[in-house]
Amino acid sequence: SLEWLSRYGTDSILALDARNQRVSYFDAEGNLGRSVRLISTVQLAFPRILGAFSDGSFMATRGTYQLGGDPPVRVERPAETLFRIGADGESVSQLGDFPGLEWVIVPSGPGGRFERRRRPFGRETAFAAASDRFYVADNRTYEIRVYSATGALLKIIRKQGTVHSITDADIRAFEDSILRRGSEAERPQLLDYIELLPAHPRTYPAFAAEIHIDADLYLWVREVVPAGSQQAVWSVFSDEGRFLGTVELPARLRIFDIGTDYILGLRRDDFDVEYLEMYRVRRRP
Repeated sequence: SLEWLSRYGTDSILALDARNQRVSYFDAEGNLGRSVRLISTVQLAFPRILGAFSDGSFMATRGTYQLGGDPPVRVERPAETLFRIGADGESVSQLGDFPGLEWVIVPSGPGGRFERRRRPFGRETAFAAASDRFYVADNRTYEIRVYSATGALLKIIRKQGTVHSITDADIRAFEDSILRRGSEAERPQLLDYIELLPAHPRTYPAFAAEIHIDADLYLWVREVVPAGSQQAVWSVFSDEGRFLGTVELPARLRIFDIGTDYILGLRRDDFDVEYLEMYRVRRRP
């Protein structure tokens, strides 16, 4: 059950087998070096790996979710607890609680069942770990907090962003996309779901909930762009938090890794055909 991959150091790859809770180390040629079993505890059951630190320890969150309290239709944003798992896979310490993903709780079929779904246009937090630090990017405001691997706040990176209002056309486009996903027989149920949704936010988040840390510890933040745009805009910040400029990439490019002089990712075309692509990056002096 391969769930997570990451470059580690200069010549290694980490891979998480989520079903067996096992992290494996491979060299650049794909040879298995060793594996570490992650031990589930009462504090951290079924850990979900989000990143790795340079000392071999991991940043993780809980892989389970409990729907708590009475289930009226509502918006909720439960906290996300981050943990640090030792390189041995056994020792666990808590790094802190941070705002998580914004959800809507809505009815799901007959019998009084409820389910949670991502809130349309909702706020969320992106996390990343690199070297001896981790990053918490809550897109409620344009602010990325950088912490040490032990949870101490090191710096706050801010940028004056543009607030984009959510228009009636944006909402109609979202509703149309929901209806297109289902068959004609499912249309009444989808219309009920749209009707029961709580009120949408008035503005888009400050930035898209996607960040990357490159090989030089530069921070890449994906910006919010108009719906249907063919280009994604990324803001780049130095290791010290200084804004360096923006980079445009195809909107459909899913970034895997950013090195000193390249961006590696997967792009899908209009027919959902996949292309593994590498873009060269030239650093300014």
